[in-house]
Amino acid sequence: MRAIVIGGGIGGLATARGLGRQGWDVTVLERQPDLRQIGAGISLWPNAMRALHYLGIGDAVERAGGLVRGGGLRTWDGRWLSRVEVAAPPVMVHRADLHEILLDGLPATVRTGHPVTDVHALGDADLVVGADGIGSVVRAAYAPQVKVRDSGQVSWRAVVDAEVDGSGETMGPRGWRFGYAPTGPGTVYWYAAAPGPLRTGTPAEQLTELGKQLTGWHDPVRRLLAATTPGQLLHHPLLELHPVAPMHFGTRVALVGDAAHAMTPNLGQGACQALEDAVTLALLLPKGAAVMPALQVYDQQRRPRAAAVSRRSRQVGQLAGARGRLTGALARTLLRLTPDRMTAAAAQRVAGWTPDDVRIPSDVRPAAARR
Repeated sequence: MRAIVIGGGIGGLATARGLGRQGWDVTVLERQPDLRQIGAGISLWPNAMRALHYLGIGDAVERAGGLVRGGGLRTWDGRWLSRVEVAAPPVMVHRADLHEILLDGLPATVRTGHPVTDVHALGDADLVVGADGIGSVVRAAYAPQVKVRDSGQVSWRAVVDAEVDGSGETMGPRGWRFGYAPTGPGTVYWYAAAPGPLRTGTPAEQLTELGKQLTGWHDPVRRLLAATTPGQLLHHPLLELHPVAPMHFGTRVALVGDAAHAMTPNLGQGACQALEDAVTLALLLPKGAAVMPALQVYDQQRRPRAAAVSRRSRQVGQLAGARGRLTGALARTLLRLTPDRMTAAAAQRVAGWTPDDVRIPSDVRPAAARR
């Protein structure tokens, strides 16, 4: 059985690994001329790590990243609003390192410099997977009603050489936020978020703006900014899809990751949900499985969960990024009054998925397995 995966990002490569493990002949089509990944840190919560262990690379990812053992939420002057210690903490890893691990030993053929403009012209593949991100040509062909929505916020990100004690996020005035976490020995991922619009100045000018906006913020905010060079700085709008797209079309087409449910990063679940998608699809499609019924089950199991996580992520961003003086004060009061154990429990519930949660009805199993 032959599968084509469109897109060589995290979701696409994870899908290719999963299907390859199930006996599929997989080809990955990537429009970029090479598979080098840009980006900064990425948080892999326990649900993502379980998916990566299923794919056989969880241990390698753990060695490449840093375990985020504790953190919390503070005001810009350093006062704690909440302190959270989760039982199963996430792993923070550089996106490029995760991408390299996914590529290592990939049981698939990868064709770079191969943009797909007509999904219907992909020949006789038994399965076509759109893993081509928020601007997905696959989704546009089948679900044009799904739109990219601007959250009204923008972000800056970088991975720098530094040391920090723990991790955390800070709420500032006018909807500004700053967060950080170690990505391994001697490196730290940091991000800042603020109301839009997207800045058009040079990275050096944007670093200067950040320095002015975050004057007086507690350590290590200023120290991490000082450790950042313009070449390390990334700047993006925070976008999402609305509504979450259907995740299968016709008899052979599926979506994974941001192509179906791009979400704001406030829960750190974007890549985690893509990894859940990849493993769910692989588990439902062992070689010889009935493809169309399996894709219907895939959509039924994945779309409601992805929509719920996306909705929750947007809500958290609206709360933490409250812009007005009164709304900001009310948000900080609400967060301060929420018991830490409830915050930790909510995070664990979102990250509670395991591959064992995938339900495989008998009618989608290969014929030999149904006897």
